[in-house]
Amino acid sequence: MWLAISFIQSTSAILLALMTFILILGSYAVGHYRRGILLKKYPDKIGKDTGTMTGALLALLGLMLAFSFSMSNSRYDARRQVIIEGANAIGTVILRTEMYPDSVGKLLRSSMKEYVEARIIVFERSHNEEELHVNQARLDSISKSVWMIVSSYAKIDPTTVRTSELIPALNEMIDIVTTRRAAFEATIPDSILYFLLLLCLTSAFLLAHDRKTNADWVVVVGFALMLSATIFTIIDLDRPQNGLINMDGPRQKIVALRGMFDAD
Repeated sequence: MWLAISFIQSTSAILLALMTFILILGSYAVGHYRRGILLKKYPDKIGKDTGTMTGALLALLGLMLAFSFSMSNSRYDARRQVIIEGANAIGTVILRTEMYPDSVGKLLRSSMKEYVEARIIVFERSHNEEELHVNQARLDSISKSVWMIVSSYAKIDPTTVRTSELIPALNEMIDIVTTRRAAFEATIPDSILYFLLLLCLTSAFLLAHDRKTNADWVVVVGFALMLSATIFTIIDLDRPQNGLINMDGPRQKIVALRGMFDAD
């Protein structure tokens, strides 16, 4: 069961779409072959009993496609939003470090510069799970060091304004990392994608089985191509880390934070 569930997550969207395209054509061919056999035995009954069922199944397929696309699109928007919020939180922390004396402020800005570079590395160089965990661990380590600097200074700083301004922003910067990780790990459940594939194959089989005339394979190929392209879009939209639809735009907000250290 674990291998079956992990197959979708470990396979590229293009390969999954290609497999779907081939399977739909194969399912249609099986339905067409079985229709030819039954047509010789019961020429007047083909298509009369299953037409309503086929129509209902196609309606269900359309509903599932719309539902899956809406789910992947909403999660894409959530991931984009959390990246922008993270960039804003980091920018706020960087600005508020300027309220501190140079002895502490320079140390904080140096650590925040390292933190920004670590965030960029998480986006650009995390090509697999192992690299992602290593880069995230380094990011967590830097954020903890920044927190230690601020908390240590707060114990001896008689001016509470600095602490009251920086600590909430720093809390938000650290907390939003967890939110971002949860948003990127949340994908469409594999069971929904398997059910969607099953609907595609069953619909193709019944469409071929119900036809009374010979199949128009140009139309069939177009039908399979459009279904496969839709499924590819759904899966690719659900994988912003390594798909054609990516987060390069929002991630530039993080990269742009480098400009806040130009004067250092």
